Amino acid sequence: MRNLNRALIEGALVVVPIGAVVLLILSIVNKLRDVSDPLSGTFLHPMVMAIFLFVALCLTLGLIIRARTGRRAKLALERMLFEKLPGYRLVKAFAGNGPFSADGGSVLRPALVSIEEGLCPALIMDSFADGRLLIFVPGSPAPMSGALYIFTPDRVTSLDVPLLPFMKAISSWGLGLKELIDKSS
Repeated sequence: MRNLNRALIEGALVVVPIGAVVLLILSIVNKLRDVSDPLSGTFLHPMVMAIFLFVALCLTLGLIIRARTGRRAKLALERMLFEKLPGYRLVKAFAGNGPFSADGGSVLRPALVSIEEGLCPALIMDSFADGRLLIFVPGSPAPMSGALYIFTPDRVTSLDVPLLPFMKAISSWGLGLKELIDKSS
């Protein structure tokens, strides 16, 4: 029964955020459909026009964010609103090179860390001024839970592998991890 409850909770942690995003997008498209109904006339279906408006809205906001004043507004909005949302910083870190990335690169970096007598797959989360590294060692098969450590750089080997396949291998009880590590060598 305990495993069943845990499986239910872990499944909900995946389904609920995805469902929320899908419902939000559908809600926006339905509102745009209502707005575009008079614009579309008889030659274009209102839903096609709504999707076109949604894409145009995303493109317009993307272009605004890329401008200097847009970047400043985006950073202010992040500080005042988004960073107060639970999980936002983690999603931003996983997006890495997404629209809200400040440096344009991946924030989380796959690595191997020396713990006791072996090496563990891990993520380099951040670095301290003195050179130490903040490391997250994910659990398997649920890589969103794990433990945080602070290591000296000599105990950490950075891997040159893509983040998502690395996380997928961890969630698959390590299947595929050997190939990723071999490619990185």
